Amino acid sequence: MKKKRIIARLDVKGPNVIKGVRLECLRVVGKPNELAQKYYNQGADELIYMDIVASLYGRQNILDIVNQTSENIFIPLTVGGGVRTLDDIRCLLKAGADKVAVNTAATKNPDFITEAARTFGSQCIVVSIEAKRVAEGKWEAFTDNSREKTGLNVIEWAKKAEQLGAGEILLTSIDREGTKEGFDLELVKKVCDSVRIPVIASGGAGSYGHITDCAKENVDGIAVASMLHYNLSTIEGIKNHLENNGVAVRKKQIVEIREHKNRLEDATMGWDVGIIDYGINNLKSVSKAFGQIGKTVKIIDTPEDVLKSKSLVIPGIGAYEDGMKGLENKSLIKPIKKKVNNGAPILGICLGMQLLFSESEEFGLHKGLNLIEGKVVSLKSPSEILDKEYRVPHTGWDEIFIPTFSKDKKIWQGTLLGNFPEKSDVYFVHSFFPLVKNPEEVVATAVYGGQEFCTVVKKDNICGTQFHPEKSGELGLAMLKNFCDINEI
Repeated sequence: MKKKRIIARLDVKGPNVIKGVRLECLRVVGKPNELAQKYYNQGADELIYMDIVASLYGRQNILDIVNQTSENIFIPLTVGGGVRTLDDIRCLLKAGADKVAVNTAATKNPDFITEAARTFGSQCIVVSIEAKRVAEGKWEAFTDNSREKTGLNVIEWAKKAEQLGAGEILLTSIDREGTKEGFDLELVKKVCDSVRIPVIASGGAGSYGHITDCAKENVDGIAVASMLHYNLSTIEGIKNHLENNGVAVRKKQIVEIREHKNRLEDATMGWDVGIIDYGINNLKSVSKAFGQIGKTVKIIDTPEDVLKSKSLVIPGIGAYEDGMKGLENKSLIKPIKKKVNNGAPILGICLGMQLLFSESEEFGLHKGLNLIEGKVVSLKSPSEILDKEYRVPHTGWDEIFIPTFSKDKKIWQGTLLGNFPEKSDVYFVHSFFPLVKNPEEVVATAVYGGQEFCTVVKKDNICGTQFHPEKSGELGLAMLKNFCDINEI
């Protein structure tokens, strides 16, 4: 059963988190980083920051907040508000965002969705739809925090956003937002039935019953604000209620990891982990994750620094072709191969893992690093899968297993999975996965839509994860520590 994501939503105005009713009558409820840390500790599956006055305060304000939040938060972070260009997206990702929500720019120039998806990967691009009921069974999309009409029919706009390459929809009911009167379930159902990409419902949660009713619709995630900000419940309380009512949720897995202070990222005496910057990665999240487990880290983008690093990490957000072009443009391909062939440990994360393989069929056929034999292919189209809960991209928390075809039931020992129990929950956001030529190199798999796919690969000193350990909470941090320990980093 697919796990529903419980997401803490924080609307930001200047230095504060605010809450209103129908996106008006705004009231200060706290500071962004304090509330983000609180909800992370409670077991939130994701966080959403929506900058409701980006044009007034400027982009730097939200960038500073995201930078601070990503210091100690190791779950996915979606950021939106005033995103109008590819550079805006790039800056947010660099600051620590994992996904970026677009609204106004997309309604004015729908091709912006395609451009962004082709550059950063569809899984990174969330289309935010503010919906207001204008007639029976009909809603219009608004922008600028519900102030501006677009003339767009919400259902048709959601369909078009999917066709243009959006990876997820954040659906906010203006009529219900902040009222604590419950979700507009008719709206939620119609949008979910109209698209086959993940949908997050927002606006109206005021009780456990409201959230349970919404969860039983075909939503992938539920964004909660008032109930959390006004201490009507906790994330844990919401999840316990859902679980008691037959709704699958991720339960927080506690893994004890000693906290460390990171040393200088440009350490003159050398560094433990070189995180490769090829132009479209979530560098901040990965850097802070390794720093949290006490490793010296340096963001690297030159052949010289590749060869100086004790170990290499290729993080990943984006499309395969742009990833390889980024490595090629910085002349990093040959030094990476030389370093790895000389025995240095390397870890690829999500797109970074896919780049380790021979080739990919994403937006055409493209050659990879060929460090592991295999081909990156797409998940099956939703039209091929009867299950209505099956949506692409595969976004959210899912369980990983010892491969069903593995003869070695202790295969996780000596890998970054260590002695973790099977069915450990980790965070995925992807539309492609590698078909590994040698099945003995597949360490772990997951199942989605009846497809068993590789989630962890290991070949000698080469390792990769299709999921994001840096966004999988304490369990993910423990995996990164295991990677360092087994390679004596």
